Amino acid sequence: QQVLYSNPILEAFGNARTIRNDNSSRFGKYIDIRFSPSGQLTGASIDTYLLEKVRLIHQTEGERNFHVFYQFLESASEDDRDEYFLGDMQLEDFALVNQSGTYDRRDMVSDVDMHIEMMDAMSIMGFNSDMIRDIMRLVVAVLYAGNMTFTETNRGETCILDENEASLAVASLLGVSYEKLAASLTCRVLFLREGNITKELNSRQAYKASEALIKSIYGANFDYIVKVINQSIHMEQPKDGRRGKEQSAYIGVLDIFGFETFEINTFEQLCINYTNETLQQHFNKHVFKLEQQEYEREGILWKFISFPDNQDVLDLIDMKRVGILAVLDEQCIVEWGSDDKFVQQLYTRCGPHDRFEATPQQKPYRKFSVDHYAGLVEYSTEEWVEKNKDQL
Repeated sequence: QQVLYSNPILEAFGNARTIRNDNSSRFGKYIDIRFSPSGQLTGASIDTYLLEKVRLIHQTEGERNFHVFYQFLESASEDDRDEYFLGDMQLEDFALVNQSGTYDRRDMVSDVDMHIEMMDAMSIMGFNSDMIRDIMRLVVAVLYAGNMTFTETNRGETCILDENEASLAVASLLGVSYEKLAASLTCRVLFLREGNITKELNSRQAYKASEALIKSIYGANFDYIVKVINQSIHMEQPKDGRRGKEQSAYIGVLDIFGFETFEINTFEQLCINYTNETLQQHFNKHVFKLEQQEYEREGILWKFISFPDNQDVLDLIDMKRVGILAVLDEQCIVEWGSDDKFVQQLYTRCGPHDRFEATPQQKPYRKFSVDHYAGLVEYSTEEWVEKNKDQL
């Protein structure tokens, strides 16, 4: 029963409305379900992967941010609004949820009802009132962080964090002073052998730093929630690791994004499709390659089964120095890296690859295509360098 109660919690923090699905899981997870020798469910553990944190910053038309923002703002009591500095703030007042102009769900599911279900589940799963309060403080801090603004100084070379309702709320909710928050977002410390150097950031860099902070806070909050859930549903295994009669059986279930191809595909789709390519290769290796090698060793008469091998697609994406990700990482390391330089290097190094395509029509728009095992997908390289950086 507790395993089931984890669903409304994980869905609130990890699911969102997309163009195709009103409750789309925007993270991957591996669930290890344990059974007693008699076949009864005794416990489980959850590992999560690839939380789509870029959704916190950008949502396309017709999509929403993660459910928890809408659920909490629609359900917040007067006490909640006082405690979290919300006042009369509504969904339309927060930049992280108002940019797409989409606030409801097409499946007629009530955000208020889902918030009540999530809160009930958290109580059952071992979240005490202080833990829930701290989690929601971070949720609201993320919302307000999206409203923070910066003013340029020194002819645009530096900037300051505006001391307004948003920045003061973020500082209070995170338990830091406004001055420390401002310093962390408008300066970067370089650790050198000769000593530390503080470099002031311009407004563009400061906005990117605040976006990185938003992603980091929400990601850490999500990981903490998964940790508490695992403590509630996990059953300790024998420390000696012996597989005796009492050793439990288990079923492992991997649930990730499916292969994605949209009208506009970006860095997130490449990562998701790369994951699916890797899983396809894993399947090919264990179901076809290794089994057929075993048949040959044992001298079993059989007819060779041909299957599509996608190793060349993986090489195109992840090969050192010449793969798409390697070229991207190079541009993220250097100070002068940009999307323009990335795409030019991409055309040069990956152009000869059979699975890579960049037509004369695509190049002016910095696009390219990859011939995946599931089909040809065109990618736009806009903001790839920024998305691949960790500004913190």
